[in-house]
Amino acid sequence: MGRSERELLKTEKKRLKKQKPKRTGAGPFTIWARVLLVVTPLALGSLVAASFLTPLFAIERISVSGNERIETSEVTQALGELRGRPLTTVSAAELAEMLGEISLIETFTFTAEPPNTLRVKIRERQPLLVLFREGQNWLFDAAGVRIEPTEVLGEHPFLVFQGDPAEDSRYKYAVELLLSLPIETYEGVFSVEVSEQLTSKLTLKERDISVIWGDNEDALLKAEVLDSLIATGVEDSVTIDVSSPNSPVVRYSDY
Repeated sequence: MGRSERELLKTEKKRLKKQKPKRTGAGPFTIWARVLLVVTPLALGSLVAASFLTPLFAIERISVSGNERIETSEVTQALGELRGRPLTTVSAAELAEMLGEISLIETFTFTAEPPNTLRVKIRERQPLLVLFREGQNWLFDAAGVRIEPTEVLGEHPFLVFQGDPAEDSRYKYAVELLLSLPIETYEGVFSVEVSEQLTSKLTLKERDISVIWGDNEDALLKAEVLDSLIATGVEDSVTIDVSSPNSPVVRYSDY
């Protein structure tokens, strides 16, 4: 073998030594990644299916909050048929239908608390005024829904009204008036009377003062004028006309 051939062979051996063997097949991390890629969707699918088809998340406890006038037992009884149902199958529409018979519920929200609790938070209707119905005084809310009887007069304004709260525009007008008043003025109103022409007259708790309110425009200005006139020291049982708040009138009983 000549010198040039020996040098060529030596160079080729060095080149082969420098080359690293190539890996074949998948490494451990690649295998696990492939396994997880297949197993994870299957596991999630099984969990979802189990939540619908097995008692895994079946309702065992119904928790009620936000209620004061409504008994908790009344709400849980209305929702009783949900017990044993998976939490994931409960919808707001279904709850609304079940709770629809409880008229004191204005709105509600619910949350599912795995594994077995359904939490329902309700908002009760709030009394705004008092109507005399069926021989006794009843609290009504702004929507004209009857809440409960009351023997306490003066806590909420009494509405002199014999019509249907759900239909008569005078009721809606009285509600609009009361909701437009500052809280201090509202708390000072003993009674409200609304005419067929939709003008209002108020009677205040203190000193039996009558207020010709007029329409529902400029409620805040009228309330400010009324408070200012009362603060000047008007006599008891006077009539204050704030229907035109820029030109108020005080009428005394002797005139």
